[in-house]
Amino acid sequence: MERTQVVTREELYDLVWDNPLSKLAKQYNLSDNGLRKVCKKLEIPLPKNGYWQKIQFNKKVIKEKLPLNNTVASSITLKFRDNSETLINGEENQLNQLTKELKVQLKDITLFPEKIAKPSQLIIDAKNDLKGKKPSSFHDRNGLLITSQNIINIAVSPQNVTRALLFMDVLIKAIQSRGHKIIVDNGTKIIINNIELKIDLRERLKRNIVKGTHWDSTVLEPSNILSLRLDIYPVKEWADTNTTQLEDKIPNIIAKLELQAIEEKQKAIEREIWQREYERKKKIEADFEAKKNSEIKEFKSLSQKANRWHQAEILRKYIAEVENKSIETNSLTEEVTQWLEWAKNKVAWYDPFIEKEDEIFQKVSRETFD
Repeated sequence: MERTQVVTREELYDLVWDNPLSKLAKQYNLSDNGLRKVCKKLEIPLPKNGYWQKIQFNKKVIKEKLPLNNTVASSITLKFRDNSETLINGEENQLNQLTKELKVQLKDITLFPEKIAKPSQLIIDAKNDLKGKKPSSFHDRNGLLITSQNIINIAVSPQNVTRALLFMDVLIKAIQSRGHKIIVDNGTKIIINNIELKIDLRERLKRNIVKGTHWDSTVLEPSNILSLRLDIYPVKEWADTNTTQLEDKIPNIIAKLELQAIEEKQKAIEREIWQREYERKKKIEADFEAKKNSEIKEFKSLSQKANRWHQAEILRKYIAEVENKSIETNSLTEEVTQWLEWAKNKVAWYDPFIEKEDEIFQKVSRETFD
C-alpha cells in the first residue's frame, strides 16, 4: 500500500528555506541526499553552509530567489510505503537498492550454519566471557547474561547465547567481507571509512504483571526476541518479528551502516567546514577588535598630544607675556628670571614635539601628572 503527495516546485522551495534539510528529510521520510537530489533536479537553490546558524543567532541572511525555469517539472510526487521505504517518482531509495545488492553479494556468507565454524576472536572472547556469567537481576536487564565491558556487546537470556554468538559471528564476517572493521573500544563499534558506529545485540524484555495482595507489580522477563541496535539519533533497531528473524536482516543492517557512515562523514565534513568558517569569522572579529582597540589607543594618544601641544603654546604665550610685563614695569628681577627659565624648561618637558628630559619630572606622566 502506498500514499502519495504532490509538492509543487514553489512549495518545495519554501520548505527547504524554512526548515533544515535534515529535519525536512525526516519529515518526508527521505535521506538528506535524496532530498538534495530532488531539489537539484528541479533546480531549487539550497541554503549555504552556516545559513541556519545565522538564523539561530538572529544574524542577517541572504535567501536565494527561485530561478524561473520552464524546462523543469513544476511539481514532484513523493510516494511513501508502509514499510518506510520511500520512493521518489518510482525510483527505489538508496537503502532499499543497496539492501538488494547486498543480499546477492552476501548470499553465501549469510547462510547460517547449525554451529559456529572458525569463529572470530571477538566471538571466542564473548563465548568464554559468558560461560561464567549468571543472569542479571537488575530490573531492566532481568534474566539476561551480559558480556563484560571489554567484550563485544551482547545481552541475552541463557537459552539464546548460542544463537546470539552465531548471529554476531556471521554479521562480523559479512562486515569484514565488505572491507570494514569491528572493534571493542568503549562499546562495540563498526568502522566504515574511519567513521565509528556503535552497535549492541540484546534480547528484548517483556512486562509481566505480578498480582499482589494490595497492589500489582511489574516484572521484566526475556521475550526471546533478539534485536540489534545502532546507537544514532533516533536509535535504529532491527528485531525478530512474527514473519522474519534478525538473521534475515543482515543485508539491510549492513546497507544501513554503510549509508549511515556516508551520512556521518558528510556531517563531519559539514561540521569541519562550519568550524573553519566559524573560526575564520571569529579571527576576523578578533582582528577587527584588536585593530579598533589599537586605533582607539592611538587616537587617544593623538588627542592627548594635540591638547598638550595646544596647552604648551598657551603656556609659552603666558610666559612671554610675564616676561614682557616684567620688562615694561622694570620688575625683571633675578627671581623672576629664574622662574621664567624654570617655566620654559617645564613647557619644553610638556611639549609633545620636544619632551625635554627633566630630572624632577622623570617619573611623572605628561598626561595625568601622576
